Amino acid sequence: MRPLTDARIAVRDYHRRKGLNLEFSFDGNLVGDLGEACAVEEYGMKLVKARSNAGFDGYTPDGKRTIQVKAKGPSTKNIAFSYSEVHADHLLVLELDFDRGTGRAVYNCPEHYVRTFLPGEPWKGQKQVPLSRLRQAAARIRDDERLPMVGTIKEC
Repeated sequence: MRPLTDARIAVRDYHRRKGLNLEFSFDGNLVGDLGEACAVEEYGMKLVKARSNAGFDGYTPDGKRTIQVKAKGPSTKNIAFSYSEVHADHLLVLELDFDRGTGRAVYNCPEHYVRTFLPGEPWKGQKQVPLSRLRQAAARIRDDERLPMVGTIKEC
């Protein structure tokens, strides 16, 4: 157990030195925090100050658009969405390969394309969108609709 907790502390402290207030806790937020850290490193996302902000996690480097980050491991087949009246301008879904220590964007597009797969009215709980649908939507997106990378996903 100690090597795992030491690793978590090292990752947390590494990102804190870079100004990111992420906990990397083992309570279900670990993958999400890793995804947000990758979005900061690789896409220049600026995290929101309030960590409980509904609807989005940060802003594009110019501060003009909001970004929602979803992260997943290699075995996850669906991405979960909770209802929010606030929708992000952009959705970034990152697939993290924990064994290799790498990641890649499965979906890097405006969020409104994915919203068509979700109910329009308020709902309770979470709704799942299959990754296959995200990939299909992403294949139809123009390059100028994607967030440009500023890093190379080596240290996220």
